[in-house]
Amino acid sequence: CSRDIAVLHCNKSTALYNLGKWKEAVFSAYQSLRWDPEYVKAYYRAGHSLIMLSDSYEAISMFHKGLILLNASADRTQIADFVAGIFMSVNDERVFPPSFPPAYEYIFSARFDALIWQAVIERLAQKGKWRSCLLLLSEKKELPINLRVNQLSLKNLFEASELYGRGEKMQEVAELVKWLISIGAKVETIGVYLLHAVIRLCIK
Repeated sequence: CSRDIAVLHCNKSTALYNLGKWKEAVFSAYQSLRWDPEYVKAYYRAGHSLIMLSDSYEAISMFHKGLILLNASADRTQIADFVAGIFMSVNDERVFPPSFPPAYEYIFSARFDALIWQAVIERLAQKGKWRSCLLLLSEKKELPINLRVNQLSLKNLFEASELYGRGEKMQEVAELVKWLISIGAKVETIGVYLLHAVIRLCIK
């Protein structure tokens, strides 16, 4: 009975999120967890609603708790969703909140397989969360050696001008592009006129 009520509140949270009512969505997700603290989907719903409210501290906390509950799960899709959620939470942060280091440590100590990391990176790229990809680039030695990202498009990386600065920042973008191509991203996904895209990037 408790799980059924938790599911109802979580479904309400999803509906409110889709309506852009993020405070109400968080409240409904919390209500869901009051009825069933082990209902993983409610942590996911709370996390994404909190991202929309720019509460990265609490968003990371929700995703981290959900990920711990998924510890022995064979559901790679759900695990990838929660890992991606943690990285999305800090994509726009200049200073990481205190809830991030423990979550970050947990993620890399869990030794997730290549399929999970593939899904994580492809989700981040699809959402244009390239700063999070740069963070993963800095930890590439901790990632599985058989990691491939065949479904990743580089197009919006070349269009994401907020990433580009001068000097070191540009070098980071170049290193990110090289790394993604080395693990399977297709050069052709940059766009129809590859040279034009590269030239525009160089100008920026």
